[in-house]
Amino acid sequence: MIDEKILQDLMNIKGYRAAAISTNAGELIISDTQKLKTDLSEVAATFNDIFVDSHVVSKQMGLGSAQMMEIHTEGAVALMSCSGEDARIHLHMFAIFTLDGNITLAKMAIKKILPKAVELLA
Repeated sequence: MIDEKILQDLMNIKGYRAAAISTNAGELIISDTQKLKTDLSEVAATFNDIFVDSHVVSKQMGLGSAQMMEIHTEGAVALMSCSGEDARIHLHMFAIFTLDGNITLAKMAIKKILPKAVELLA
């Protein structure tokens, strides 16, 4: 089992707004939405659909599975990452940051968090 502590390094990064870890089907395992005024379960499910579609399209193009996706909006940056389709547990992670947030550091943190989540859930 995992708890919000796994997200702590991400939560300490400049610009952090919210994060979630879900199954590859979009079912939330853990989330933190204290700084976001919306239902992250709905947002995560929508982002999950987008990410799954990117897996399909990138494979069809012969590029392999999508590993990370970054969406810039007028007010935020959404990051989506995958533990890998061949991981013991196929997880997706979502994080939302302000436009002036440290996106590079966030990506580094996500790359560390996902393998820990897989290990804890396996």
